[in-house]
Amino acid sequence: MATRCLQFKPKVTRSMATRVNLTPAQKLASSSGNTHHYALKQVIGKGAYGIVYRAMNRQTGKQVAIKVIEYEEEEELNEHMLEIDLLKNLKHENIVKYHGFIQKSHQLFILLAYCSQGSLRDLIKRGPVEEMECKTYIKQTLCGLQYLHEQGVIHRDIKAANLLLDGHNVVKLADFGVSTRVNSMAMTYAGSPNWMAPEVMMGQGASTVSDIWSLGATVVEILTGNPPFHNLLNEAACYAIVHDEYLPPKYLSSRCRKFIRTCFQKNVFQRATAQELLTHEWISETQKPALEKFKEEEEGEDWRHEFLEVDVSPFKGHDTKSGHHSLLQLRQNSEICNPYLIYGECDMYSIASCLVDLCRHGQLQHIGDMFAYDAQSRAGECKELFIRIGGISALLCHIGPSESLISQYFLDHTSDLIKCGILQYCDSITDYKLLISLAIGYGKILDHKDWCNWCSKLVNIEDAILRGLAADNKLAHEMLISLSGADSFEIGKELIRALMSLPLRSNSRLRYTVFKSLNIFLERKSIANSDMGYAEGEFHSTPQLSSRPSSIQLANVPVYVERTFFPNGFVDWLLKFTPESIDDPRLVKNFVELCFNVGHLDRVVLGEIVEHGGFLRLSQQLIQQLGRDWRSKYTRSILSIALNLCTELSQELIASYLPIAIDISLRFLRISDFVTGGTEVLLHCFLFAMRENYNITENSESILIHCNTSVIQVPRAALLHTFYSEEPKFGNYITKFAKLCALPPCKSLACDIVSHPQFMKKTQSLFDVYRGSLIIQIDFLKFLKLILTRYVEFTPLQPTNKNIPTEALITSAIKQPVTFPTGTEVLRAVVDFLLSNWSPNNLRPNQVGSDSVLIKQLCHDIELLVTTKPRSLSKRSNGHSFVIPTLQSI
Repeated sequence: MATRCLQFKPKVTRSMATRVNLTPAQKLASSSGNTHHYALKQVIGKGAYGIVYRAMNRQTGKQVAIKVIEYEEEEELNEHMLEIDLLKNLKHENIVKYHGFIQKSHQLFILLAYCSQGSLRDLIKRGPVEEMECKTYIKQTLCGLQYLHEQGVIHRDIKAANLLLDGHNVVKLADFGVSTRVNSMAMTYAGSPNWMAPEVMMGQGASTVSDIWSLGATVVEILTGNPPFHNLLNEAACYAIVHDEYLPPKYLSSRCRKFIRTCFQKNVFQRATAQELLTHEWISETQKPALEKFKEEEEGEDWRHEFLEVDVSPFKGHDTKSGHHSLLQLRQNSEICNPYLIYGECDMYSIASCLVDLCRHGQLQHIGDMFAYDAQSRAGECKELFIRIGGISALLCHIGPSESLISQYFLDHTSDLIKCGILQYCDSITDYKLLISLAIGYGKILDHKDWCNWCSKLVNIEDAILRGLAADNKLAHEMLISLSGADSFEIGKELIRALMSLPLRSNSRLRYTVFKSLNIFLERKSIANSDMGYAEGEFHSTPQLSSRPSSIQLANVPVYVERTFFPNGFVDWLLKFTPESIDDPRLVKNFVELCFNVGHLDRVVLGEIVEHGGFLRLSQQLIQQLGRDWRSKYTRSILSIALNLCTELSQELIASYLPIAIDISLRFLRISDFVTGGTEVLLHCFLFAMRENYNITENSESILIHCNTSVIQVPRAALLHTFYSEEPKFGNYITKFAKLCALPPCKSLACDIVSHPQFMKKTQSLFDVYRGSLIIQIDFLKFLKLILTRYVEFTPLQPTNKNIPTEALITSAIKQPVTFPTGTEVLRAVVDFLLSNWSPNNLRPNQVGSDSVLIKQLCHDIELLVTTKPRSLSKRSNGHSFVIPTLQSI
C-alpha cells in the first residue's frame, strides 16, 4: 500500500491553515528539527466520521493510530473537537490514549495510541470466543465504563468494533465521536441501532445505564458473532428492541444469560450500573473443572422451559437442510432461500459466483435477500467479491429488472458501474437515485461542459432531479445547481412551474437550491445587467429608469413587460417566501438576488414587489442588522443588491411605503460606499411626495414631509454629510446629489453646503483628485453653479426677494450670521480658484479641461454671480423636470 506522509510544524503563525496540538510526550519525541513527520501506512478502520490509519513517526519509529476526519464548515469542526475535549481529559488503563491533534485546512488528524491487536470485532471474525475469554474482555470494558461514568461521560456507542486490544490484550475503549457529557439525559439520537438502548430508540434520551444495555448487546455479539436481532431489518430490529424480550442462546451458561438479562432491563431505574456488574456472579466466577460444566444447567432454570423458545428470523424458514444444500437450492432458483445457513456454512467465493450466475440469467428473486444479509452480518464481504468476479456486468445483462437492486446496493460503486457500460442505459433508467448518482459520478471524470451537454440529452434527467429534490436528495441539489449555469440546459416554463410546486416552505435547503439555480440561470440569460457587480459603482441602473422622474408622463418611456418564460403567478409565489433578516444568510442573499434578477427594469414586476411590501421591509431589517458590518464580503454583497433594487422600487412607490423607503435611504446615507444609492432613493421619494402634492416644509434641523396623518423627517445634517463624506464613486454621486439640491424641498441645502467651513478645501481637493476626468469636472462645475446661485439668493442681504420663505431666511441667518463682504469673499475665493485652476501656469500632471469650451462657460457663469444680482427669480426646466433658478444680468 502506498505510504502517505503527513508533515506539520509545532509553531505556526495565525495566518497558516495548520493547527497543531500535541501532548508533551509527542512534542519531546520529535523535537529534533522542530518538525513532525508521520507516514500513514495502512487503513485499520473505517467509520461514519472518518478513516483510521496505522501511522509511524518517521523520526522515532513509534507507531500511532491517526483518525482522519474530513469537514467542510466550522460547525462540523466544532462537533469533532468535542471528541478531542473528551479524550484529552480521560486517563485510564482501559481508555485509548490520546496524543494530540493536527488541524489542516479541511482535515482533522487525531493522534491516538496504536492498538496492534485490532478490535474485538476483528477477533470474533477469526472464530468463536469462549465465555472465559469473553469475561476477561467484558470485565476490562466495565472498568473503563465505570471510570467514564464517574467522569460524567456517556460513551453511547459500545460495541465490539469500538473495543480495541493493545499488544498485551488489554481492552481500550475507543471512538468517542458520539460521546457526550451527562446533563440529566443526553437527548441526541446517536449510536448503532442493534446495540442501542430502547430509551434512546424512543427519543427519551441517553444516560450512563444506556451504555450498560449496549454492553449486553456486545456480550451477545462476542459470544455469537452478531448482536441481538441481527437477522431483522432495521425497522423490525428497532421494534423488537423496544417491545420484545431478547432470549439469549441456550448454549450459554445460565450465569451468562442472567448477566445479559440484567443488562437488558428495560426499566432504566432498575438497570444495573457498571460498578454493580463488576460484582456480578458471571464476572466474578472462576474457571470450573471440566466435569462441573455438565452440572451448571441443573443449578439454573427449569430445563423444560428451553423447549418453549422459538427463533423468529425472517430468513430462517426450515433449517433441517445444510448450508450447502441451501446454496444448491439457491442456484436452482428455488422458492426457498436461507441466507443465514448459506453464509454460515459455505465459502464466500461459492456464494458470490452463484449470485453472478443467477444475475447473468436474470434470476433475481433472492439476490436482494442475499445482499441484505451480507450487509447486516458480513459487512458487505460477499458484495465486494461479487464485484471483483464480474457481478456488475452480470447485473447489466438485465438492466430493467436489476435496476432496483443496483440502486439499493451499488450506489457507492458508480465508477464500477460506469466502467461496465451502464451509461448506455441511462435514458431508460427510472430510479432517480441511480440516475443522479451515475450522472454525478460521470461528472467527476468528464469535462464540465461536455458533462452538461451529456446530461441535457437525457430525456429523463429533469424528472429525476425533481423527484430527488422532493425527496431532499443531496446529489439532486448539487446537480440542479451545476446544470443551471450550462448553456445547453434550458430552464423553461414547465420546469420552473415544477420547481414552484416543490415543498419549499418546509425545507429551507430546498428553497436555497431553487433560488440559487434560478439566479444562475437568469444571469446566464443576461436578463440582469451584464455589468452587475456586488459593489456599488460596478452596479449601475439603466438610464431609462434611473433618470426618469416620477412626475413626468410615461408615454415615451419604454415599458418592460414581464419575462415571457416565467409562468403566471411566479412573482406572487416568490414573494410568499420572503425571509426574515435573521434567517440563513445564504437563503436571504439568494432571495434578494432573485428578486433583483426578476424585477430589474420590469415595471410590472417592480410594482408587484412594492405592493407586497415584504422586500422593502426585509431591506430595512438588513440595513439595521448589517449596517455596522458592511465591509465584510457577504454584507457588501447583499446590501448592494438590495440597494440597487430599492432604487428601482422607489420609482414605483405607493404612499403606504414612503416612510420605509425614506428610512432605507437615510440608513444607506450613513455608509460611505452606499451614499450614491441612498441619495438616489431619497431623490425618488421627494419626487413622489411632490407628485402626490404632499405638504413639504423646513425647519432649522429637518425637511418635513406631511404624508397623510404622519410627518416624515429628513435631517438636513444627513444630506449635508453625504457631500462631505468619503464618497468613493463621486462621479455617480454628484449627478444624483445635484438633482436632489435642485428640488424645491431642498432649497436651503445650498446655504448649508457653502457655509460649511470645509467647503473651499473640499472643492479644491475634488478638482485635484478628478483632474484627469473631464466629465466629472464638468458635472461638479454644474453642481457648483447650482448651489452658489442658491447661496446668493438665500443670503440675508436679499430680504426683498418675496419668493424666499421667512423661515428659510431666519434659518439661513442663524446658520450664517455674516455680513455681505464675507459672502462675497466666499464667492470670490471660488472664482479665483476656478480661474487659476486651468491657467497654463498652474496645470498639474494629467490635468484635462483647459481647452474645454463648456468648462470655460461654466466658470464664466459662476464668475457672474459676484458681479450680478438676481433681479427676478424665473424658473426653467433643465430637461429632466428639475426646477433650477435663472440669473438675469442688470
